[in-house]
Amino acid sequence: MTLQDIQSQILQLPTQDKWQLVQTLLNALQKDTTAPKTTQLKTYPLRGLPITISEDFDDPLPELKLKT
Repeated sequence: MTLQDIQSQILQLPTQDKWQLVQTLLNALQKDTTAPKTTQLKTYPLRGLPITISEDFDDPLPELKLKT
């Protein structure tokens, strides 16, 4: 059944039934637009952890010294 078929059937309904359908559709639209999205949340496991830098951070490593 196409949307046009549904629309033509709706237009044949009595006015009270049309209003009831409008109310039902509005409630469904409101629920759809106010419901929280179920998208996948990004997780950042390191966020919020304190950053610590070693005392010897910029000291040269012995194994990396150039041999002459």
